[in-house]
Amino acid sequence: MRNQSGTTSIIMRFARPLSISAVVIGPVLLFLGWYFLSPRFTISQLSDWSTASQDLTALYDRAKVRSSFEQQMLPQVETYPPPWTKRVVLDAMTDPDAIRAFVVEPYGDWQFAAALGLPDELQTEDPTDVMPRLMETTENWEFERKGIDEFVASPSDRSDQQGNSYKFEREGLRWRLVSIKLTTKIR
Repeated sequence: MRNQSGTTSIIMRFARPLSISAVVIGPVLLFLGWYFLSPRFTISQLSDWSTASQDLTALYDRAKVRSSFEQQMLPQVETYPPPWTKRVVLDAMTDPDAIRAFVVEPYGDWQFAAALGLPDELQTEDPTDVMPRLMETTENWEFERKGIDEFVASPSDRSDQQGNSYKFEREGLRWRLVSIKLTTKIR
């Protein structure tokens, strides 16, 4: 009998601290899991300039993003002479550095982001070719759930200006960018 009541008192002594720990640690773990498995984490990785370009490719589906850009092109893009062909423009726009620029600057013109993805031979080295400009960044994102496996993120800090929208789809436990809807047509 004495052994059984001794065990009971030990259990009772640890039951209260364990339940308090569960109440405190449980929500923290849920929040961390939600954040790291949410599109917010993917956006933060995509917009981090210290992330290597080759690491960005795991965060977006290049073929789907390319297709979304192609659907937003005006017919005149088909007629561009070399070296600025439709293929070159689409390749530049889906380059990891360009994708990062699209996410970092959701209010910016698509041409600035696409310029980062151009092949080296098409980029200019002359600093007089580039005008200084302010980056059109955002800190606030609005997320709209489209079912269990899809989110659309858009910048939400300007009421007078609409920014690009970014569609994410779940792939296992992580989210991947699959589409960027620009505010203007690609011309």
